[in-house]
Amino acid sequence: MSPVASRPFNNVLIGDGAQHVSSTIAKPLCEHNANASTYLDTPAPVSYSSHHCGESVRHAQESMVPRSVSRASHLRACSVALAVALLVGCATLGEAAPAPKTPATPRSNQAKPPANTAQSALDQAKRLIDAEQPEAAAVMLRRFLESGPAPDLLDDAYLLLAAAMYGMKEHAETIRYVNQLLGEFPNSDLVDRAKLLLAKTHARAGNLDLALPLLSEVRSLSADPAIKRDALRLTGEFQVQKKDFLRAIQAWLDELPLDVGDQARETENQIRDLVNDKLDAPALMRVRDAYPKTFPGDLASIKLIELHTAAGEDHLVERDVRLFLSRFPNHSFAAKAADLQSVVRSKFKAHPYSIAAIFPMSGKLAPFGTEVLNGIQLALERPKDGGESPSIGLIVKDTESDRAAFLDELSSVLSDDRPLAVIGPLLSKNLPVMAEMSERTHIPLITPSATVPNLRRFGNYVFSTALTYGHQARRVADYAVKEQQFKRFAVLYPDTPYGRDLARLFAQEIRQQDGELIVSEAYKEGDTDFRAVIQKLKAEDLKKYGVEVQVDNDPAKTGIRQGAGKKGKRLLYSPGFDAVFIPGRSLDVGLLAAQLAFYDIAVPLLGANGWNTPDFARVADRSVEGSVFADGFFADSTSPVVQEFVERYRKRFQATPSLFAAQGYDAARLAVEAIRRGATSGEAVRDYLMMQHDLPTLSGPSGFNPDGTLNRHVFLIQVKQGKFVPLE
Repeated sequence: MSPVASRPFNNVLIGDGAQHVSSTIAKPLCEHNANASTYLDTPAPVSYSSHHCGESVRHAQESMVPRSVSRASHLRACSVALAVALLVGCATLGEAAPAPKTPATPRSNQAKPPANTAQSALDQAKRLIDAEQPEAAAVMLRRFLESGPAPDLLDDAYLLLAAAMYGMKEHAETIRYVNQLLGEFPNSDLVDRAKLLLAKTHARAGNLDLALPLLSEVRSLSADPAIKRDALRLTGEFQVQKKDFLRAIQAWLDELPLDVGDQARETENQIRDLVNDKLDAPALMRVRDAYPKTFPGDLASIKLIELHTAAGEDHLVERDVRLFLSRFPNHSFAAKAADLQSVVRSKFKAHPYSIAAIFPMSGKLAPFGTEVLNGIQLALERPKDGGESPSIGLIVKDTESDRAAFLDELSSVLSDDRPLAVIGPLLSKNLPVMAEMSERTHIPLITPSATVPNLRRFGNYVFSTALTYGHQARRVADYAVKEQQFKRFAVLYPDTPYGRDLARLFAQEIRQQDGELIVSEAYKEGDTDFRAVIQKLKAEDLKKYGVEVQVDNDPAKTGIRQGAGKKGKRLLYSPGFDAVFIPGRSLDVGLLAAQLAFYDIAVPLLGANGWNTPDFARVADRSVEGSVFADGFFADSTSPVVQEFVERYRKRFQATPSLFAAQGYDAARLAVEAIRRGATSGEAVRDYLMMQHDLPTLSGPSGFNPDGTLNRHVFLIQVKQGKFVPLE
């Protein structure tokens, strides 16, 4: 190629919605016809939105400029419609001389066209694509390839033809020509651009999981900052299509240092539009927590404040404002946030009574804290059963926003705001210090989820509405021994605090009811092969009541041959226990159940609330059919009280309530009930909770045990035909 000749794809701008390919080939800039309407003559706005991505022909692969053109003059010329092909934004891809490339064998023995003629043909094909005529461009380019052009022009022709195919929405053909370029010219300086076009093609075809790795490869290997920028822009747009908003934001943030001129402002605006227009409250909280003191964490925080203000959720506004001011004290929104904080606090003081909620509202545990808070809020909004009810404010404190200052804040709330009750904490480890403060200030502390036993050792002001391990073990044992007449049991438990405690308590309960524990074996949570632990269980059982007998092996019925019997025989194991208790996670239980059945352990399975996940009954195989487990809440219960709660929760929060939400609801409902019955001090609320034994809870009238735990009803749930059904 002569020094003055230019490569059509030497510089590429990648624009969103890209539909057209432009290429300048044979001439220096000064020789272009000033009257011709080419991509250098007609400025056009560049679109950065993704929602038109790939729908027409006009921007499939824009603005290929000569190597001889400087970057500065190229940028001036392409403020243009050359938003190109591949997709995102107006960024040039460099001026480097072409990398060495592997020459291709000519396609025919006919005479090659003169260089100027070949370059003119490519230039004309590019103009056709510019003019939204990709079909005509494809015909010309195919004829060009059949003419046996010089090898130096083949990669240009392949990429132009791929761009024409892209404009025609011929995805398979686009991929074919890109792969031909990559295969024949692996060292071409067009390789990265070709991969961007390939990624866009996969994305348009709905194969985002094929597109994203290509973009990652280009970002990692390309030395051209502009190409990296285009790849990052596309990555963000594709991640938005996948609704992975955090990854989209991170891609665009990585793009910012590569932006030139106004591009940085445009990228920031794209992030702003995403945060302000497309994210719901949970997604906003994830962004806020991912970027706690930087952009766009500030935008997410402000948007959350606006959403909660519009919804009249003053307790959430107060929480969000306080968090924002601690993280962005010098922000331009800080003054407005401080004014809003004063307004909300004035509203709180207008309430004659208040309740405080102390939970993790940020960080990894935030989803659980939010569920509990939703339940509390629903209890405060509960329709009254007649009669006057005092106005009750809700004070929310985040245990995770500033751990060092948390206890000081809680002390300030207890002494200054004087709530009549505090609902919290989420975790047992936080209970002792909060219980001490509760005892000192005479303000009841009601935890909806901490399962630590014997609360009275922390004082007389501590209560729990949580489902305890003891509740579950007792209910399952009662069902097995008293209702099913089971006498002998095996236990398989995960080697975790949850599993060990439930296994111990279940064994204790069945012994108290004259049952017998045959064997108890631990397994590692997360394992997939339980052969060793099942073999141990069988070995222990065979020492007592289990038996093995030799039977004919019918492969059609039994499948894989088991045991060590003679040829055509196998050992059939008959368990000596009536049921197996497995207090584990649903994922492990599903695997365990199938493997127990394989080893001839076909007895009823019993479990705890770790089984209660949405997909367990549907996904697990038939080996769990008929199994029974316990839980403190069942959203499909036929109880009118539960049905009303579930309906209100779904309408209010567009989700199905969990056990955390139910236990938070019960905690707040009991505190509200005490206030409605005339309690005006923490001592009066405590006395009401301790003395009443028909307190209104979701599981029916109940009261607190002497140890401070709620004597709540425990649901028994059975797996039946791929669904959970109540046994009562």
